[in-house]
Amino acid sequence: MRKPRPNSFNPAQALNLIANDRNGHPLSCPSCSGDIERDPSQVPPPPRSHVTLKCTNCGRFARYIAGAA
Repeated sequence: MRKPRPNSFNPAQALNLIANDRNGHPLSCPSCSGDIERDPSQVPPPPRSHVTLKCTNCGRFARYIAGAA
């Protein structure tokens, strides 16, 4: 049997969400309009840290590395 894949945003949704986060715009889930939880919560994040954006309703997530562009 295959392992179930974790829910993640499609690439276009993830890029839009990451761009909004980097620009400091308010975040909402592009799939269900739920709230987005950010880890780490400090803004701006430390350089080269992994940032996870996760929807509190549907559980979809996106990850990126801060300071890399």
